[in-house]
Amino acid sequence: MKTKAEANKGHETVNNIEVIKEKLASTAELNTYSYLCTDVITRADSKTFKDWKIPFTEKSFIVQYDGTVKAGISDLTKAQVTEEGEKIVVKLPEVEITSAEIDNDSFEKLDESNNIFNPITVEDLNDAQKDLKEKMIAQAINKGILDEAKANAETIIAGMLNGTTDNDIVIDWQ
Repeated sequence: MKTKAEANKGHETVNNIEVIKEKLASTAELNTYSYLCTDVITRADSKTFKDWKIPFTEKSFIVQYDGTVKAGISDLTKAQVTEEGEKIVVKLPEVEITSAEIDNDSFEKLDESNNIFNPITVEDLNDAQKDLKEKMIAQAINKGILDEAKANAETIIAGMLNGTTDNDIVIDWQ
């Protein structure tokens, strides 16, 4: 037969798990690393007719933007919290790119060659910005943003959960 202390210990663990789950859920999204970059977009094209470039219809532009790529855990409610012996294991979802933002106030036109027969359009700039975001994300990943975000997430989550329970908390990844 279990003593009252032993019976309460199981109850405390369940409560501790629920408290940890609630704490993680209340945080929801956790951005743990930002990558700041400045990049240049170059676009040039001409009107064509059956794969033949029509002379004097070339347009081009070169613009510079600043941007920020953020990485972290987009949904902490997906974290799994379990008891393993005397430890509580928190399995976090993998880190990912959570946003890529271009600072439109940083826009700087470096060069422009407009053409009356083929003017630069808003769509040209929008397409260039989409390409820039993809380029920023690839550059951030190559520079190790996901590894940094993962290391920072472990530190932040461990600090956030410190003191929640008397059990040792182990941070792991799904």
